[in-house]
Amino acid sequence: MAIQPTQPQGIGGVLDTAFQLYKESLGAVWPISLLIAVMSLLPGLYFLFVGMSTLDPQAIAAGDFSFFRTMVVMVVISVVPSMWGASAMLLKQRSIGSDEPMSTGEAFRVALLRLLPLIGATIVYGIAITVGSILLIVPGLILMLSLIMYMALVVFETKGPIEAVIGSHKLVWGNWWRTCAVFTVTAILLVVLFIAVGFVVAIITPFAGMAADSLVAGMVVQLVLNAVVNVLISPFTSAVMIALYWDLKLRKEGGDLAARVNALSAA
Repeated sequence: MAIQPTQPQGIGGVLDTAFQLYKESLGAVWPISLLIAVMSLLPGLYFLFVGMSTLDPQAIAAGDFSFFRTMVVMVVISVVPSMWGASAMLLKQRSIGSDEPMSTGEAFRVALLRLLPLIGATIVYGIAITVGSILLIVPGLILMLSLIMYMALVVFETKGPIEAVIGSHKLVWGNWWRTCAVFTVTAILLVVLFIAVGFVVAIITPFAGMAADSLVAGMVVQLVLNAVVNVLISPFTSAVMIALYWDLKLRKEGGDLAARVNALSAA
């Protein structure tokens, strides 16, 4: 049965749809989420086991930035596959929510076709937020939220980078506060969860430090626990994005229809 709503919902309704989608899709998308979590570990693990031993402050002072170049490469190697996996997860979850079956392999295939436009849109999004923040903090915050649906537009509607960013602004504008409320509630839930994880790390780290260097052991424990938590969190944040996308599309299409009816009535 389809989870996708057929009419606009309140903030609680959007979150309820997200929870339903999360519950129904977690069993199918956790391997994708695990892949994303593993890829996100790479820069941190590299720094712990290779980077820390090769970091030479004197070399950096002398103008040798090879360490930082290597870290940038590691981040790119981590981020690009993670974006591919995140796109595949969006496609897979949307197919479950709309009751239109799509295999995981097909989701990755379609996501791969949209990877380059997504990378481009992410760069445009970052530039827009940076420019807005440089001019004034408030415009940067407004743009950060109004442009945030660019990923859904690239993945679901095959829009180009600039078209997706502009389309996101048009989609969110007029429902900015509603969008802000949905993401704020989501962020609060995630913060509470990560605080709980922090307590677990604080408890486990001293025991891990008995058998190894306490700093490295603590950082490894935190990285691994964060990865485990992200396996569960990523599908939820993805579900929230999809539920909000559905709601905003319904509101936009309803507003456009009302405008056309009013125009005909006036004529």
